[in-house]
Amino acid sequence: MMNSVRQRENRKLSQSQKSQNYNLAKRASSQFKIHHLPSISSNSTCCSNSCTSSPPQSCSKLDEDNIESVLVCKNTSQDPLSYFNYDDFNGVLPVTINGIKILKIDWSYFTASPNMQSPWKAHCFWTVGYTFDINMRKMKRSQNIKYRLNIQSWCCLNNKSWVKQKWDRLLEHETGHYLIGCLCALDFKYKADKFKYTKNYRIECTKIFQDTFQFYLQMEKQYDEETNHSQNVPKQKEWNLFIKQELLKY
Repeated sequence: MMNSVRQRENRKLSQSQKSQNYNLAKRASSQFKIHHLPSISSNSTCCSNSCTSSPPQSCSKLDEDNIESVLVCKNTSQDPLSYFNYDDFNGVLPVTINGIKILKIDWSYFTASPNMQSPWKAHCFWTVGYTFDINMRKMKRSQNIKYRLNIQSWCCLNNKSWVKQKWDRLLEHETGHYLIGCLCALDFKYKADKFKYTKNYRIECTKIFQDTFQFYLQMEKQYDEETNHSQNVPKQKEWNLFIKQELLKY
């Protein structure tokens, strides 16, 4: 009798251990992490009035009319507007905001060979992109899966940027373009971090990125129109203040 009871208890214990092992394995498999490397769609390059979804290394040469440009007076070696101060961004750069490094750029970042046939004195390209890790967790009660993305976004000057006339006014204007790109990266990360994702998280994240990029692309156009490519100095100063205030929001 005792042997029969022990056998039944041993069978129950064995079944219980199997059940526990199965449940542990099931819980472990419901929480995992994968790393998603950026595809082409997760990078966009801006040169004011034009953009491409290709990474910087594969950017094709763009027409002169579509590139962010600064027109200055010909036949002069000095800036005709040099009597203004052009140091509005010196006090805030460099800085790191929400993991995004924002540089204090100078002309050494404009490394491409200039087009000597062009009437323009500087061309600026910035590239914004992101990568993310995905965490999936099965909820205990509902058994639904919760998706959480850990976003890393960034902005940099593309190596296609070039300059012919190294004036302080032009550098301040180009810095404004670069900082608009940084605002794009910051705004995208803010929105993407707060979004509640579903199993379609790749599509959802891409849409947030593209919508944000298009918004700042329009801001780029407005920036050039209102500042007249740096020649309207009072408007340039207004934009400098606006950009700095926007950075402080993050």
